[in-house]
Amino acid sequence: MPRFTDKWVVDKTMFEYVSGGSCACCGFPHLFHPEGLKGLINDISDLETDAADAEFKAAQKSPWPPDMRDQVWADRVKLRFKMKKEMKEYKAFMAEIGGKEGLKAFCRDVLKARGMRRVLQMARGEISERLNSKYGIHSAFAIVLCAVVEQVANFGVTGFPLDGRSDVELTFEEALTFDRRGGFILPVAERDPETRKFSSVNEDVLDVFADLMQSMGGPKLLHRAPKKKKEKPASDGGSNDEQGGDDDEDEGGADDAEGETVPGQDGPSFRSDRRIVRLLIARYWADQIIGKYQAHVEAEKKKKEEEEAKGGGEDTGVGSKGEEKKSGQEPLLKDSIGVSTEDAQLSSQLEKLSTSS
Repeated sequence: MPRFTDKWVVDKTMFEYVSGGSCACCGFPHLFHPEGLKGLINDISDLETDAADAEFKAAQKSPWPPDMRDQVWADRVKLRFKMKKEMKEYKAFMAEIGGKEGLKAFCRDVLKARGMRRVLQMARGEISERLNSKYGIHSAFAIVLCAVVEQVANFGVTGFPLDGRSDVELTFEEALTFDRRGGFILPVAERDPETRKFSSVNEDVLDVFADLMQSMGGPKLLHRAPKKKKEKPASDGGSNDEQGGDDDEDEGGADDAEGETVPGQDGPSFRSDRRIVRLLIARYWADQIIGKYQAHVEAEKKKKEEEEAKGGGEDTGVGSKGEEKKSGQEPLLKDSIGVSTEDAQLSSQLEKLSTSS
């Protein structure tokens, strides 16, 4: 069996699950839904897709044991719900920095090529750590995603078509690379052929990431496929447009977890989970950039305050010089007073001489 296919994910997950067991603190009983598994699937579908029935039928054929299946779906709902709540933060940041062009200017002029190269790297183990610490996912679904992360890292071996639905998602997926030493990498920095140093930014790659970061603010967690026109039969010999048949229909939902099969392969597909993993990678990098931007703004603010304080000190110095000038005038005043006293004494003596004579 070829490695890193979806069947490999199933087998690896089952082995890890049986070997390590499930996590009792975050299993299905703690995320109870009155409608059971169908209710959990509907909760995902309400957020991202209209294909609830198809996903429920696929889950009925799930390779997992019932208790494990419920854990997987429960945490799948929880993870996407928490990620959806974070979308407003990315939307607010993009508005603050000045949109896509403002983000590109900050990356290009402030972080520069070397800084961007350091930011746009992510160790493979970091994904599991964030799932555990940030989202509280450490049950059967965490085991599934660990296998999916390895599948994403070796996606070229699978021979699968690209997973993305939109142009933005597809271009990011094509640009994303994996290196055993550096982990997941977005090659935004270009090396100078003479100096062998990373000295310039690849504008095309930067544009890809800026588009993706812009889309993190919504309206959907996962991108939708382009819409297609739903043709209606024209009546009375009129054209479809004349009959008002221009309704758009979404071409498939965003969430097809275990709902699609790969051609030539039996069993579920983990396409939507791979898309979630890539989004987690992109969000990790987005969080790094947001932190760098906030630190830069704080440093600029502090620098401005110091300059203002320094300017105020210089004004005080000018006042001191003025005082010195004023004090320097005092001896002149005293001299003039002294001269006036001598004149008075001389006049007094002249009056006495004139009187005596």
